[in-house]
Amino acid sequence: MDIPDTSPDKLPSIDRNRELLKTARTEVYKSAGGSDLNVHIWEPEKSPSYPKSAVAFFFSSGWDSGQLSQFAPHCVYFASRGMTAMVFDYRVSSRHSATPLEAMADARSAIRWLRQNASELGINPGKIVGSGGSGGAHSIAGAAMLQGPDEPAEDLSVSCAPNCLVLFSPVLDTSKSGFGHDRFPTPELARQSNLFNAIGPGLPPLLIFHGTTDRVVPYETSALFAKKMKKKKNTAEIVAYEGQGHGFFNLNVSFEMYQSTLMAMDDFFVAQGFIENDPESRMEVL
Repeated sequence: MDIPDTSPDKLPSIDRNRELLKTARTEVYKSAGGSDLNVHIWEPEKSPSYPKSAVAFFFSSGWDSGQLSQFAPHCVYFASRGMTAMVFDYRVSSRHSATPLEAMADARSAIRWLRQNASELGINPGKIVGSGGSGGAHSIAGAAMLQGPDEPAEDLSVSCAPNCLVLFSPVLDTSKSGFGHDRFPTPELARQSNLFNAIGPGLPPLLIFHGTTDRVVPYETSALFAKKMKKKKNTAEIVAYEGQGHGFFNLNVSFEMYQSTLMAMDDFFVAQGFIENDPESRMEVL
């Protein structure tokens, strides 16, 4: 019988992601709905003497399911660039019988948890990046743009807005003509959660990655969103990937696309002052 080669460099990408997730430190950041929600944390090997920037990832979903390990490779890379990088679990319908509102509340809780524990984590509470894919992107963008939903007992004096946003194939429009309208408890709640209705001045710098042939969330939605953000004098960049679909950026889909988006994120973080430029470190991609 042939024994499969399971050395790290021979594992399928999805298994590699799961193995990378095991290298993180895990803590509970929130208990809600009878479930403990974990955050998986990667610290840089050589921590700077000053408080570090942090990047918080929220896995892709339609608020129904998703792979918690999806952004583990991104976290390992940005930890190597001197950031504290982490993946937050959040409630989805398949595991928690949740609606998008619970996912949105969890993203808000996650950023507040980071700020409340900034000293222990050694991070700068004013340099937190929120990043996510699809429904996870909506949840973390909502933390920056919307007034709720919040957990009843949460300290609302602590800001839940990240200082920068990086979104992959994001859900932005929750109207009937957008995505996920029927997944909200009521049409009014879907309307209140539509990020197009929340565009105004003074929002965090934004970078969007989107494939032009996305059949789940049309590329044109992100292009219009970035245009409207710029009209309100916000920093908003969109990188279009010709001929690519919804999950093009994942390591298990295409290393080339994964690497391209990773390096664009690196450039954006340098430009926004979250990390220092280091050409040699940029070449050390998983």
